Amino acid sequence: MPNDQNPKSFWKKAGLILSNVITYLSGVFASVVKFTKASILSLIIIVIVLLLLTKMDQAFTMFVDLIEVKGIKWGLFFSFFMINALALALSHYPIYNYYAANLNNSSKFTIWEELYPFKGTWPKFPFKFYKFFKVFIFHEKTGGTYKKDDRAHYLRYSIGLLIHAVWIFFIIKTFLPKFNLTEAQATTTIWIFWALCFVPLLHYIYLRRAVNKAKKDSNTTGIYKRLAYRFSLLLTVTFILVITCLVYDAMFSRIGFFILVLTCYLFMFNYLYFRLLRTKLADITDILKQSGFKPVLWGMQLLKYLLYRSEHYLLLFSFNFLFSITIIIWTTIMALQVGDLPNGTPILLAFFYAYYFIIAAIGKFFFAYNKIREQKSKKNTLPDGHSVRFKILCVSLFLILLLFIIGMFTETHTHELDLVNRNNTEDITQDEFLSAVSKMDGNSVFFIASHGGGLKSNAWTLHVLEKLHAETHGKLMDRTVALSGASGGSLGLALYTGLSKELSGNLSSDMKLLKSRIDNISEGNYTSSDLAFTFGLDSFRKLWLLNGDYSLRDRPYYAMMKYQNYVEDTRLTQLSKQPFRSFWKDVYKKHGYFPSLIMNTASTTGRRGILWSVKANKFDSIFHFSEDLAELEAYNGNGKNAIPKTLSYYEAVSTTNRFPVFSPAAKIPGYGHYIDAGAIDNSGMLGCLDLYLYLQAQNNFTFFQNKKVVFIEIINSKTLYLDDLLKRIEKNRIEKDENETDNIIADLQTALNLDKIPGYVSDFVDGYSQIELIKIFMPHKVTIGDVEDYLNGNMKNKEQRIELNEKLIAHNNYLDSITEAGHGSGDRNKFFKKWRTYEPTLSRHLSESSLQFIEDVLDHEHISEKMERIKTLVGN
Repeated sequence: MPNDQNPKSFWKKAGLILSNVITYLSGVFASVVKFTKASILSLIIIVIVLLLLTKMDQAFTMFVDLIEVKGIKWGLFFSFFMINALALALSHYPIYNYYAANLNNSSKFTIWEELYPFKGTWPKFPFKFYKFFKVFIFHEKTGGTYKKDDRAHYLRYSIGLLIHAVWIFFIIKTFLPKFNLTEAQATTTIWIFWALCFVPLLHYIYLRRAVNKAKKDSNTTGIYKRLAYRFSLLLTVTFILVITCLVYDAMFSRIGFFILVLTCYLFMFNYLYFRLLRTKLADITDILKQSGFKPVLWGMQLLKYLLYRSEHYLLLFSFNFLFSITIIIWTTIMALQVGDLPNGTPILLAFFYAYYFIIAAIGKFFFAYNKIREQKSKKNTLPDGHSVRFKILCVSLFLILLLFIIGMFTETHTHELDLVNRNNTEDITQDEFLSAVSKMDGNSVFFIASHGGGLKSNAWTLHVLEKLHAETHGKLMDRTVALSGASGGSLGLALYTGLSKELSGNLSSDMKLLKSRIDNISEGNYTSSDLAFTFGLDSFRKLWLLNGDYSLRDRPYYAMMKYQNYVEDTRLTQLSKQPFRSFWKDVYKKHGYFPSLIMNTASTTGRRGILWSVKANKFDSIFHFSEDLAELEAYNGNGKNAIPKTLSYYEAVSTTNRFPVFSPAAKIPGYGHYIDAGAIDNSGMLGCLDLYLYLQAQNNFTFFQNKKVVFIEIINSKTLYLDDLLKRIEKNRIEKDENETDNIIADLQTALNLDKIPGYVSDFVDGYSQIELIKIFMPHKVTIGDVEDYLNGNMKNKEQRIELNEKLIAHNNYLDSITEAGHGSGDRNKFFKKWRTYEPTLSRHLSESSLQFIEDVLDHEHISEKMERIKTLVGN
């Protein structure tokens, strides 16, 4: 403190500064609270969209597929449209909550009106349609002393910016793996992006204050003129970039990334200029009439005609809602017809807009309607029946909500499977099958298991089996006892069995057929129909009055129908009702022999659900703690006279491919609910091991004594590949500084880890002296960040971390040399060249580049070694 300064004066100033800071922070906090109260629904929608787009890897593959389309990218156009529509809607509706809820004492300074937007200014509609459509708007009272909370206003407008920022962040996260950035570079990129997101908001605050200042000085002509020309220039540049995005073929490239990000960034500025100038369009058109620049004037006059009046502007939200509903209805109809659907990204956004509009519109209706009633009751101008209609609407909505709640607790048949008749005398018996096994040629016998992982696993399994078929000249299946899988891996094995039914025995023609149909299966879009049913039909059919026995089926049924049509090259409108064992028997008889098929699922009781294509002598002795879902029974209601039943082939396969949360549990009448086998064993190895140990223990079955038993494990998991890669390239123990984890999070991480039993069974088989285990991994790029995420902590030894990082870079470069031929660092045109591949994600929709990645990595040196080993064993 300076010597000449009075201590009391100093503390007084310090106290004043502290008081001002506290007052300011208190005002900021109050603004945030008011904003949050008014905008909670919008914020929830943004959080959900953020999680779905950035925390589920499937979304990244969907976006890559969105921009890889040849010709006009309509899916990308609709996505752009829906993001802009969401930006306007999410930032618009909170203002009604703000004023109607009397936040900031605002209700006494507003007047509410109900208007007919079509009446008077629009052409007469048949039957005077406008009488059935009205909107609610508010006006601020003139001459009042009400002072707006600018901070709350800026926060509300930032909602529109936030949904744009989420969309750009999603694009960056999609492309980031292709740039091969270091950890520091990737982190810096993300931080720069978030910093740039504040620029449009700061620009808006500056412009709004400039406009308000010009109003006070009664000199708005100059600033409105400048803003009009800037807005026109922004719209023009954005329009050119949008057209480029829609027609440019090489959008999946470095130049494509920058075009996409710049386009979306300009959308943020367009949104803010539109928000700032919409209510000023009349002034702007008057100013521009004197400029002589007619294209700009015509554009602004069109905007003025359509959107200047508030009652007309509100029609924009209704139009967007109708557009969203059109997309939803059309995709639902196409899904029911098992037709080709567009990319799921705009479908997902359409659902969010539609549901948000419905909830927000109902909320707005009640807020505004109640305020209008208050105004009219004070003036004694409330029409007869006005209050009664309001109460009727309230009761109606309450009854609809009640029906929804009742539907949650009533019996539903939405996900119930159909049972078909079973005739055990027609099945291949265990003795007959083992007799065929004992006659196998060669010195080796195989068991094949495939891990789960969505369409990624399905496609990987099919392509690996296709390559094994070619390498072994079709002999591998003749030396294999069983095929067992989980989830997508199980589906891949089942579809390969179905494809084998189509094979003729001629290697050349069979390979052509396999390649063609496996490509069709892998290229199929299963996500869009899943979205259409999950957020639409399947959910509503569980509600009371809608949950009866209808001809409509659930989403797994239609997905299996699509698979069936790809396998059999047909356009059937329903699933085949051929029993599971009967279908497999046809394949077995056609080829003289075919491996037994083990389909795995999990009961909600904790037991395994098993469908074995062979009729077992004693099922419980082979598959322990399991239920035989191939042998079911139905009763006539009296508990007597059991009727033999079973599941059809594709319905049986569908029970294995129902990942929790994202797919519904299969309900088998009289037996309960079954989910994806990944909940118990995500590898399928347990089914193979059960059968092997059972056969080995049989005294009368000495076949394995003179054979080399080989287990082939088809693995698509990045985590398991990372674990295997670390064992190969890092021999020293890795010391880590583990991250602190809350006990609840630790419990969830342990419970949700699907590799517990697969890891145990794999190690057990690998350590079993009589078995050789061959693991065929799908290679993945691995970064040091992936390693530390896997370790759940940071590496302590910095030198070891640097060395490991160099090894991982070399590994990734080798993978690039396989998958990105001609895209090395020496390629001068790499900035403009389209990337060939994109690493597949856990999804039900793979892009063209993801399928190319799968085909390319089959030439990986480690996979080639495994293929040679299997080829040698089959030849022995």
